[in-house]
Amino acid sequence: MLVSHQHQAHGVDFDAFKESFRHYLEFSAQGEPILINSHTGKDYFSLRQNLELIDIAAEFSSKNGLVVAHETHRGRVGFHPGVMQDYFDAREDLMITADLSHWVCVSESFLENFQSPLEQAIARTRHIHARVGFEEGPQIPDPRAPEWKYALDHFLGWWDRMVEQRRRAGAKLLTFTTEFGPPPYLPKIPFKNEPVADQFEINVFMKDLLRQRYGYLVR
Repeated sequence: MLVSHQHQAHGVDFDAFKESFRHYLEFSAQGEPILINSHTGKDYFSLRQNLELIDIAAEFSSKNGLVVAHETHRGRVGFHPGVMQDYFDAREDLMITADLSHWVCVSESFLENFQSPLEQAIARTRHIHARVGFEEGPQIPDPRAPEWKYALDHFLGWWDRMVEQRRRAGAKLLTFTTEFGPPPYLPKIPFKNEPVADQFEINVFMKDLLRQRYGYLVR
């Protein structure tokens, strides 16, 4: 079972990026994934330009029967919850990969003032990146540590609602990526240049937590 990742699209201007985006959607469909997670667009492209890319992905999905989920990632179309609301309003069929660690970091909040885009995100989630962010960064050092329980609890509450939404919709599967990354996402001890925790152990912990919490629906 494969979730593919389109992150390679590039270009010196929008037209070049658009053609690269088309190419890498096709490239990402190799291997017969069940879903493509896409780093779509740029935060400096206009609304019109990013909507053009979203429409290209929608055409690709219709042609290939393959969901393209646009990740809520810094630097991309979904970098901020307030900005993402414009895309939700413009495209009813836009589906996302929910990586709310980026929204928490960019907005320096746990989204208390962004209820409308948060509700839309919960309803439109088709894949989840299970990394936990906090108000000043996209990744807490270790979700097992008691001092970070408050952040983990916020994310678990959002994931609970996403899972329940998919259950109510009759979905038989919801995919997660336990996406705690290596340095520099993972902080290092000053002067020693050593990670403060073991990345693999953290991701195993998250995998076990998610399976215990959500059961059969999660893969």
